[in-house]
Amino acid sequence: MREIQQKRREHKEMSKVCYQLKCFSNNLNGLNSPNKRNRLFNKLKKEKYNIIAIQETHIALKHISLLKKGYLGQSFIAADKVKKRGVVLYIDDKFPAKEVFKDNEGRVIAVTIDFENEKILICNIYAPNGPKTKFIKTLREKINNTEFDHMILLGDFNGVLDVKLDKTNSSKKVRETTSLPKNLIVLKEEYDLIDPWRELNPTSKDYTHFSNRHQAWSRIDMIWTSKSLMTTISDIQIRARDISDHCPLTMVINKKHCLKKWRLNENLLKHKQDVNKINAMIVEYFSINDNGETNPQIVWDAFKAVARGFFIQLNSSKRKHKDLEWNRLNKEIEAKEKELKINPKNQKIKRNLALLAKMKERWDLEEVAKKIKWVKQYAFENANKPGKWLARLIRKKKQNRQIMKIKFEERMVNSDKEIREAFQKFYVNLYSKDNINPEAITEYLGKQKLDKITDEQRLDLNKEITEEEILKAIKSLDSNKTPGPDGFIAGFYKLGQPEMIKFLKKLMNQALQDKVIPETWKEATIIMIPKEDADPSETKNYRPISLLNTDYKIFTKILANRLKKFLNGWIGEDQTGFLPSRTIKDNVRVILDAMEFYEQHNQREVGFLSVDAEKAFDNLNWNFFKLLFQELDLGTQIQNGINSIYEDQWAKIQINGQETDKIVISKGTRQGCPLSPLIFIMALEILLKAIKKDINLQGIKIDNQDYKYRAFADDVICIIENPIQNIHKWIAKIDEFGKVAGLKINKKKTMMLTKNMSKRKQKELQDIAGLETPLKLKYLGIWISAKNNQLLDLNYIRIWKEIKNDLEKWKNINVSLLGRIAIIKMNILPKLLYLFQNIPIIRSTKLFKDWQKEIMRFIWKNKRARINYNIMISRKTQGGLGVPDLKLYHDACALCWIRDWAKLEKVRILNLEGHELRKGWHGYMWYKKAKIEKQFGNHFIRSALLRVWDNYKSRFHTKTPLWLSPIEADHRRLLGWRKWPTYRELLTVANDKRIPPKLKELTKIQELNKNVSWYQYFQIKEAYKGDSLVGFEQEPGFWDKFISIDKKCITVMYNNLLSWDTESSRVTKAMTTWAKNIERPIQMQEWESIWNKKMKYTYSVDLKENWLKLIHRWYLTPKKIGLMYKNANNKCWRCKTQTGSYFHMWWKCKKLGKFWTAILEESNVILKTKFIKKPELLLLGLYNCDDKIDPNTDKLFTFFITAARLVIARLWKSTQIPTKELWLDKLLEIKNMDQLSFLIKKTNGTILKATDWTSFEDYLKNIVHITKD
Repeated sequence: MREIQQKRREHKEMSKVCYQLKCFSNNLNGLNSPNKRNRLFNKLKKEKYNIIAIQETHIALKHISLLKKGYLGQSFIAADKVKKRGVVLYIDDKFPAKEVFKDNEGRVIAVTIDFENEKILICNIYAPNGPKTKFIKTLREKINNTEFDHMILLGDFNGVLDVKLDKTNSSKKVRETTSLPKNLIVLKEEYDLIDPWRELNPTSKDYTHFSNRHQAWSRIDMIWTSKSLMTTISDIQIRARDISDHCPLTMVINKKHCLKKWRLNENLLKHKQDVNKINAMIVEYFSINDNGETNPQIVWDAFKAVARGFFIQLNSSKRKHKDLEWNRLNKEIEAKEKELKINPKNQKIKRNLALLAKMKERWDLEEVAKKIKWVKQYAFENANKPGKWLARLIRKKKQNRQIMKIKFEERMVNSDKEIREAFQKFYVNLYSKDNINPEAITEYLGKQKLDKITDEQRLDLNKEITEEEILKAIKSLDSNKTPGPDGFIAGFYKLGQPEMIKFLKKLMNQALQDKVIPETWKEATIIMIPKEDADPSETKNYRPISLLNTDYKIFTKILANRLKKFLNGWIGEDQTGFLPSRTIKDNVRVILDAMEFYEQHNQREVGFLSVDAEKAFDNLNWNFFKLLFQELDLGTQIQNGINSIYEDQWAKIQINGQETDKIVISKGTRQGCPLSPLIFIMALEILLKAIKKDINLQGIKIDNQDYKYRAFADDVICIIENPIQNIHKWIAKIDEFGKVAGLKINKKKTMMLTKNMSKRKQKELQDIAGLETPLKLKYLGIWISAKNNQLLDLNYIRIWKEIKNDLEKWKNINVSLLGRIAIIKMNILPKLLYLFQNIPIIRSTKLFKDWQKEIMRFIWKNKRARINYNIMISRKTQGGLGVPDLKLYHDACALCWIRDWAKLEKVRILNLEGHELRKGWHGYMWYKKAKIEKQFGNHFIRSALLRVWDNYKSRFHTKTPLWLSPIEADHRRLLGWRKWPTYRELLTVANDKRIPPKLKELTKIQELNKNVSWYQYFQIKEAYKGDSLVGFEQEPGFWDKFISIDKKCITVMYNNLLSWDTESSRVTKAMTTWAKNIERPIQMQEWESIWNKKMKYTYSVDLKENWLKLIHRWYLTPKKIGLMYKNANNKCWRCKTQTGSYFHMWWKCKKLGKFWTAILEESNVILKTKFIKKPELLLLGLYNCDDKIDPNTDKLFTFFITAARLVIARLWKSTQIPTKELWLDKLLEIKNMDQLSFLIKKTNGTILKATDWTSFEDYLKNIVHITKD
């Protein structure tokens, strides 16, 4: 019976195979012998391969017909003129194939085939026996210019990957010469290629060629494939030699049906007519079905099914319209081609054919837009041809997601089927219900003596859900998130359709009252994200992220918003995850301050225990948090809402494009659910409260305040004094909690960083606790050690090495100037900014200068910069390029730390940070107490921060600020108040700012702060006298405003520092130069409209870059070249009579003037305008003040002049004069790009307005005489 079931499963699995690719590769060492050819071809014909790759045919170019064999498939041949080398590919006729590149020496032939809606690049190579540098460089360039999804690189590599495994014993010199060169290994890594034979035979030794000269076997014949193909390879073998002295290789790929789930096409939500149809459908559905006769849960799930059908139908009708247009254009092209055959020299017909081909491209844009959205690269490159760029990004993303192999049942498995089985088994075990007695949980929670919540809090948690709450939750949804199994994206709900919102309210309130939810709220699709620095072949080293339905997320978002209000007060400030106004940097700050505390108290031994709980989120026991809610008496409705979710859940795991069977979930919180992290931190807080209350668990104690731990989600670090004596108490406390909550300490990953302990004592601690005691550990992404002065090397120097390697890897990437800047902002800045936020401790300006130089070298491709550095770093809204200034970002982050010294609100952190200081923080900030009290500078963190403050202090304030507290500055340690009176409360400020502020009477001050006595008043008075000599800043300055904001603090501070740094050479320099050229002043409002309006008309990097290069005079002119080089001609390339100044080359040249006249005439015809030829209009897009231009005309005209400028730039350094035809070509590209920009825009519930190109389309139809329907 079991065997029958197994056969059925295998048959079912095989039925999923769509196509099979059988591959053959062999170096034949010559095929000029007819007998040898016949033997080979007969063998290949019999064995029926889909891809055949042959190397070393030795057949000359004039005799390649000998290799063309129709029964083997389509033939693609690269041959030399002489009887040497030669490679050939045969591709089965059932796979559409296209030759993409080859060489003239017979070393490489490459073909793309269409295989299951994907492009596979098949590249057959015969690598040189000697130096391979030139060959590899050319190969890399050719591959880089090819669009594909997967790659197979096969043939004779004439070198081995591993001399120990792939070659028999030979001399060191021979091993070095036969090892593959580094640049080929780099190519392999760059394109995510693997050697599948070696992957499946990690330690085996087998060879493909015997060298008589070296008397050694080697595996020089190989097949490399993309990682994404690895799990589809069912067989790969090195076969016995028969026809040649090289062993043939065979490989079989079984491609299965990719899982295709329906997902709502966002473009159906953008047009007014479509939205009206959607609204009508929703109104009709609920008017018929919301009748009280059927359960709301069934009505809702049925609504989603109906809506799905409606959207499929709507999409289908649009596709039919697209097909009609496509066919119409094809007929026009066929008709024009017939005309061209009759009149082959007719240039007008050729021109019209080219225009029709461009017009046809627009119908492919929706597919391109989908790809752009998938890779989330909205600032797209190569607006006219983004294919290769997109293909590379998509390929990278797919390769990174691919799981190639997994350990399963004591062995390594490589097939998709077995990998799915491994994950299924692991997660079935993980999510199965654990046997924790609810009575034990109740007993444990009872011992904690938790306070019940207040009636007011309970009322807020349990009130009826309102439509306003639903709309607020919908508004906060991220439109970029992947939808759940039902396929409905956030944009659908953001339409805010009244009937739908009304029914959601009814549905959600029933969940609170009756604990019932729709069936579709119970399902999820789980995707696997590999953990950083972990073995990817272990199932446990993946983070399961649940893709949940959007309507479910709206409900849980509402519950989460309510819970956050309560938890912000209930959860202690030592836990910082997922709550408003709490940040990671506070956790890191406390640990670093604790290091400094024990640096000064070096007689006290301490351990920093980094606790790792195994799959913490996935192991949390449901009964634990349900009983916790009861213990706190949260209220019936909120408990019903949460319990309805955590009673019946199931999911399918998606692996390599396939799904596992359904998995029942009985514990854990879904990672991806808005409610999940709040439930987790709420449960964790019970442990933290227990630690806090236990007097036997010792941490740091300062002024009756304990510092025992810091927590961010499941990242918990405990500060343990006398760890040898106390570690068992701490672990016992954590284990006691884990037994009832379902969490278990992972002893392999839990470790303790020690300080002030000898090696002998560290070893003793290791033996007692069974924990590792490393010299450094990673906490929240920051490497920390027992000495804070190692932070720079452990973090900044280490990360910069990685960045430098990346910059080296990317230096030859073919992207634009703005594309390179985007790489810095998206890939480099986030890594450094995270360090700046958490450890702003860099003192050396040289380090920043070196880093910035490296970045500028990368941006300018190691060439001389053509744009001033200050313009490069200036903000885009001011005409700059927005290159990040790393030093200013670091200083902005440091000042965000320093603002805590000014605000004095984070009392616990400041008490630890200044544990031994005699004076107050304001004393060191304003009164320079650090010069008197040298102790301040003995703290690694404080000294670094104060240095930054001193650099900018005089820019923030020239007079005494009102945020200053004179009493705190001198008596913080003595008085120990929590709230300190500042000058803003102590002084009376007159309306007339010329009158100095007066100190209030003691009685008035005591009304605000009763702690102030007559003695403190006297001290305040003395300070006031001294500060009056300097004067007071009565109007709030930048720093005053900065310390009052809560959001985007780094951005606000960075922009301010940047404005100071670039004020001496503002971008207005370019404005004044252009004003001289056009012989009229340019108003600041006009200038800013270029950056804040016209530059935002497109997502295309190409068009944005053209504006920036033109205005900042990036282009090298004959005049400039004449100044740079001796004897260089400085005359205009076109007219050859006038000096080629910048303005001449763009405007004054007479030959160019005809082009501008033609463009303006055509523009006026298309737009029905009466624009006059002026340089400010055609070069800068600046209109006369009396011109009344509607937004659509402005947008189109901006595109028209941009197209003209792009044509001029393309013919730079050429004698050729731009033509109207070239302009039209470029304009059609821009039109397609504009429509692409519209397609990738995210909808937030509002109807989007696309550019109206009707006037231009009518103009085109008249040119090419397209038949109107």
